[in-house]
Order: sequence, then structure tokens, then C-alpha cells
Amino acid sequence: MKALPLTLTAFLLSGVLVTACNDAGDATEQTTDQLQENRKEMSDASDESNKEWRAERDEASRELRALREDLVREQEKERARLADGIKDAGKRAECETRIAELTVNIERIDAAQRNVDGSNDRNWQEVKAGSRKAADDTKNWFQRQAELIDKKTNADADNDGH
Repeated sequence: MKALPLTLTAFLLSGVLVTACNDAGDATEQTTDQLQENRKEMSDASDESNKEWRAERDEASRELRALREDLVREQEKERARLADGIKDAGKRAECETRIAELTVNIERIDAAQRNVDGSNDRNWQEVKAGSRKAADDTKNWFQRQAELIDKKTNADADNDGH
């Protein structure tokens, strides 16, 4: 008779243990599924983020290259003017100064371009700010040059009211 209660107890405990083990397996499977889903979402977000910063980087690179082309074109014009022979010493000095300023701006843009080309997703925000500053400084320099020409010629060639 004592064997019957022990057998029933053993049977009940076995059932509880089997059920507990089965529930743990389901929980583990659910956790694994959730982790895989989370990894996929993070990967998708990372891919989107990579596309975004790369697109910004490509745009910044195009802008810097275009500015550099403008600077080189202006520098070539000034060098040609200088090579043609400017007799007035003041005008020759102005031309040489402009060539030097163009060189400084080209170097600034080249440095920004190198930074953009070497950027990654971790340092992009800092590089982007630096390249934006270099581009803005160069554009401002061009604007100041146009205003100086307007003042010297009493003309408003760029139609900016100055």
C-alpha cells in the first residue's frame, strides 16, 4: 500500500518536471526568435543609416569637387593674365595675391575632400561639419571677391545690389 502513494507521487513529480522542461524549451525558443527579430531590425536600421550617411558623403564630395573646379578655373585665368604680362606693379601684385588666395582655398577644399573620402559612419558628423565649414568659407571668399570687383568697376556684375 505504501508503494501506491510513492508511485503516484513519483508519477506526479515526473509530469510536473516534463511540463516545466517543455515550458522552458518554449520560452527559450521564443527568446531566440525575439533575439533574431531584434538583430534583423538593427541590421535593417544600420543598412538605412549607412545609406543615409553615404548619400550625404557623396553629396558633400560632389560639392567640394565643384568648388575646387571653380577655384582652379579662376586660378588658371589669373595665371594666364599674369603670364600675358601686367605692366602696372599694383595690378600685378593684386593678381599674385589673388593667385595665392586661390591656392589657399584649393588647399582647404583638398583637405576637406580627403577627410570626406576617409570618413566612416562613426566620424561622419564631425567630418560633415568640417567640410560644410570649408565649403561655406570658400563660397564667402568668392562672394567677397565679387563685391571687390563690383566696387572697383562701379558695376554690379553679380546683380546682388552691392
